[in-house]
Amino acid sequence: MARRRRNKRYRRSRLTVPLRFLSFLLICGAIAAALILFFKVQTVIVDGNERYTDQEVLDVAQIQIGENMFLLNKYAISGQITSQLPYVQSVQIRRGLPDTIYIRVEECTPVAAVIQGDTAWLVSRKGKLLEEMAASQVSGYPQIFGCELLLPTVSSTMSLPQDGNITMDRLMELVDCLESRGMLDKTQSIDCSDPDLLVLHYADRFEVQMLYDADFNKKLYALEQIIAQLQENEKGTVILTMPDKSSFKPAR
Repeated sequence: MARRRRNKRYRRSRLTVPLRFLSFLLICGAIAAALILFFKVQTVIVDGNERYTDQEVLDVAQIQIGENMFLLNKYAISGQITSQLPYVQSVQIRRGLPDTIYIRVEECTPVAAVIQGDTAWLVSRKGKLLEEMAASQVSGYPQIFGCELLLPTVSSTMSLPQDGNITMDRLMELVDCLESRGMLDKTQSIDCSDPDLLVLHYADRFEVQMLYDADFNKKLYALEQIIAQLQENEKGTVILTMPDKSSFKPAR
């Protein structure tokens, strides 16, 4: 008797497992159908943009009213916006149920101009190439010399030869250090032409010599200390190539 009851319970349990799985599939299908049928895009809101209008961003995003919110490829749309609108650094796309898409745009500004012969490329602090122009038209930005851009195109990330004097990461680290110390606006140029020395032309008064593997933040602090001890009309060369020593050579 007991054995017969155990067999019945065993058969019921064997039938219950597929029924539960089938119920789970039906519930998932119902949820998926609801998401597809009911959550349609009715409103797209753009935020964070100043250089580009809302309509310019929407034209590139190509989100259609009535399109299903959950079938949108957010990563593809973000990629379209950052590649077709050069001054957009990053994009965040968020769904606001039941029918709103939010596009949050982070724009960028030029911090320097990389000179390539008669051409200049404006570059953001993260190394994105923003705009191509004649080198003679560049004003208001530090000019970077001695770097060979590899296949530069608008909206691409700056790429330099691996066997060059400086890497893109180190170059942008220097620009970032100058900016964070409030020194970028006083920097006329960054010259990477010499294989041994990195040379800044600073404040229209100084040629600053550093090594490519230097601690840039530490060297810029040393530069500030030297300038603080000089008269406002003094010009010359600041030598920061020694590990724990710096010196100033007045111009003749």
